[in-house]
Amino acid sequence: MQVIRELETLTPGQPYALTVGVFDGIHQGHRFLIQETCRAAKDVGAQAGMVTFWPHPLEVLRPGREVRYLTLLEEKLDILAKQGDLDMVVVLPFTPALAATSASGFMELLRRHLVLRVLVEGTDFAFGHNREGTMAFLSAYGKEHGFLVETIDLQLADNERISSTRVRDLLGSGQVEDVMPLLGRPYSARGRVVQGDQRGRLLGFPTANLSLDARKFLPADGVYAVRAQVGEQGYEGVTNIGVRPTVDGKHHLTEVHLLDMQADLYGQELEIEFIARLRGEQRFPNVEALRGQIEQDIRQARVTLGQYGKGEPERGAVW
Repeated sequence: MQVIRELETLTPGQPYALTVGVFDGIHQGHRFLIQETCRAAKDVGAQAGMVTFWPHPLEVLRPGREVRYLTLLEEKLDILAKQGDLDMVVVLPFTPALAATSASGFMELLRRHLVLRVLVEGTDFAFGHNREGTMAFLSAYGKEHGFLVETIDLQLADNERISSTRVRDLLGSGQVEDVMPLLGRPYSARGRVVQGDQRGRLLGFPTANLSLDARKFLPADGVYAVRAQVGEQGYEGVTNIGVRPTVDGKHHLTEVHLLDMQADLYGQELEIEFIARLRGEQRFPNVEALRGQIEQDIRQARVTLGQYGKGEPERGAVW
């Protein structure tokens, strides 16, 4: 999959079927849209491409609003590359100038650098200044300029629309198991292992303290059974997200205890997949009670992780 970060580097020649959007999370609705784009590309003898934006348009359209991402840009690109469907992804910088561009101006920008044969979008798609680029606009524009426009129905799960908002709502209440069917994979986060206060080691359970991008959306505070990846090596583990009220109570941290693993991970990148929520974060009367609960969390995590995926094909982004 070719990643284009400057549209100006493309010279028109190769025909494309495209889909355009933010695609935060790359959930199953996005996945279906991508598959339909690939099918359309095959039908017309073109390559399949995606045009996406960074940063999220809301960061530009609503300055000061905190935007938390389900997939940061490199995470999004890695997921798309592993899925292996698209021939090309164009990352357009979303700037105030682009936000002020009309729908027809945006389409002219694309057509100046790409030979567009098919545009595939969901029924609720709209773009351009004041969201004037509706599907009705695109259908008329496509007829005028010689490309097809295909409208894809929104995808449902349990009779509810699959959306990034729905994924966030579930993660916000810690329901990581319910997010898996919507994403087609476990929710994940990655960060660099940094020096912590080593309290986990003093408790007998050394943890890797993850430095995460502040814009990354995390599940609700609590304890989770996770699968982790360090380089090419996979591990099982337990992750705590929160302020550790028994021993600290001030700093919000994401800490990972890898089962049966004692190596020094400082400075390395570690990615975790959230498999199941074990419990919420809680304050214990003393350190001994906390140690006993951690032992119970680890036992429960081993059982949960041992049951996960039995009889199923691999579904994780990194496992």
